[in-house]
Amino acid sequence: MVVLETLIFFSIAQGLSRVLGLMIQALGSMLALGVVAEPVPAAVGYQDAVEHVADPKASPFVYEPGAAVPAIRLPRAERLSYRAYLDLSIVSTSVGKVTQTTLIENQRPSVLLVQPKSSTEETATVTLQAKGGYAWYDLESTIQSRLLPQEWPRILYTTESVGSERRRREILVGLRDGVLTSSYRRDTEKGAPERTRIWREAVSRPVPEGTLDMLTSLFMVRTLIREGKDEIVFPLIDKDRVWQLRISKGKARCMETPAGTFDVVEVVLDPGPYPGEEFKDDRLGKFEGVFGIHGTIHLWAEKHSGVAVRIQGDLPVGPVTLGIDVILDSYSGTPSEFVPVRAEK
Repeated sequence: MVVLETLIFFSIAQGLSRVLGLMIQALGSMLALGVVAEPVPAAVGYQDAVEHVADPKASPFVYEPGAAVPAIRLPRAERLSYRAYLDLSIVSTSVGKVTQTTLIENQRPSVLLVQPKSSTEETATVTLQAKGGYAWYDLESTIQSRLLPQEWPRILYTTESVGSERRRREILVGLRDGVLTSSYRRDTEKGAPERTRIWREAVSRPVPEGTLDMLTSLFMVRTLIREGKDEIVFPLIDKDRVWQLRISKGKARCMETPAGTFDVVEVVLDPGPYPGEEFKDDRLGKFEGVFGIHGTIHLWAEKHSGVAVRIQGDLPVGPVTLGIDVILDSYSGTPSEFVPVRAEK
């Protein structure tokens, strides 16, 4: 049993720190392991000055991906806390807690801005964070996506893990010489001084108009619900590969959670190769989404706002595949439409 527990722990920790791949890359937890959310940090590698947090009561931040991809709206000061459960065939075991925070801030011009503008320009930051440990193993991971008021980079997506495992990943998306481009790099200990890591050379490539990162793409579910669409298809960048993510509505039901009882609709997130993108056969089944879930993801969204209430899918653990179930535990700063039909007592 100890061997099985260790295998489960390492698989979850490694799988989630690689993501989201959705809310993902950040769960370092296992049987009886609690994960505690930490304060939102500054973006990895960028320390732009922020004057103050924008008025939470103001209208949502609107991001236009471009092309035929619909706009997404991000709340100004939202916090969602989820508990994750792992299906061990015989029992369902709580394996941790992950917190997602969204903040809209006023940003004053700095030397990091390619095209500095007035101090009224805003930046949106979505952060997913988890911290945990077991025996001699500990992990603290942060995934963050920033939408910036400039051409390059327009999207800054970073992941950082510290503790027993240390790694950093970075994806930039924006206009370079008039072409929408992504840049991906990761760190390594090879060639670095002892006990340190250095960046590998970045890999750049053109990407389709409307390309989103993994974390920001979750808010497209809200667009699907808000605009009453049955389906939305858009390009998604993961490392140096472009996927085509199709999100579509499924059945409706009433769902009870620790945060309250909600009327929800199922939204299926189905990834596939982007047209014209070349994949080796062994990579087609390796799409990693929120919480390290592989392949198709089933998300239950509150029917008026699109806020994720529950996320379900498959999580590979060594030679076996287990079911993972991520359920809303608490919330604050959500859209006014997000109202439970019955509050939790």
